[in-house]
Amino acid sequence: MLRRVDLCRIGRIFRTVRKHLRLTQHELSARCGISQPRISRAERGLADTMPVADVERIARALDIRLTIDAWWRGGNLHRLLDSAHARIVEYVVGRLRVLGWEIVVEYTFNHFGERGSVDIVAWHPGRRALLLIEVKSRLLDLQEMLSTFARKLRIVPPLLAEQNGWRPTVIGRLIVAPGTTANRSVVAAHANTFEVSYPGRARDAQAWLRNPAEPLAALWFVAPSTLAEVASTPVRRGSSVRRAV
Repeated sequence: MLRRVDLCRIGRIFRTVRKHLRLTQHELSARCGISQPRISRAERGLADTMPVADVERIARALDIRLTIDAWWRGGNLHRLLDSAHARIVEYVVGRLRVLGWEIVVEYTFNHFGERGSVDIVAWHPGRRALLLIEVKSRLLDLQEMLSTFARKLRIVPPLLAEQNGWRPTVIGRLIVAPGTTANRSVVAAHANTFEVSYPGRARDAQAWLRNPAEPLAALWFVAPSTLAEVASTPVRRGSSVRRAV
């Protein structure tokens, strides 16, 4: 649950933006489907009894991005998240190496001020196939995730063609995440979005890695039991695995 000080600040933001847009609470209610009394409670910082989904609907109706963060044991939470991320990367890299892909881990770029990184970039020289992989321990802000990946898909392939001579005839994009109940619930709640943006699933991705004949857009859930078996050692560096900037 959010601290009261956070709720008060969110309420002030809601009220300020609503008035800036010249909307009444009743008009905002019609726009977002939340009752006027609940909107009033949210604006007064009393949203602690409201479902978080209702608060998010109000925020979306006002074009406000609502972010909820979490802390654990003085900031050690990032170590757990990084560990989960590293295990997924290790698992995927291992699968790619067996199938003969050249791999770059943590490919970062700065192209005319547009900065970013791709968790894994893979190249299949025999099939001239390029694969961009984003690893997510949790599926959270879908809009940001999809828009950011689309930007990387626009910027990274031309950079790799210039830097490494990788000029693909086919490009794949893949999101890999643990197949937890929480992640699967997010996909189920946004089924239409994923059906349009990333229609493929784990079976499609694994088949494509063996035979990248046409473009791929897939979401790959890795079983938590599989990730639990992956050693937490750093990604092994060999002739086919490297880190690049």
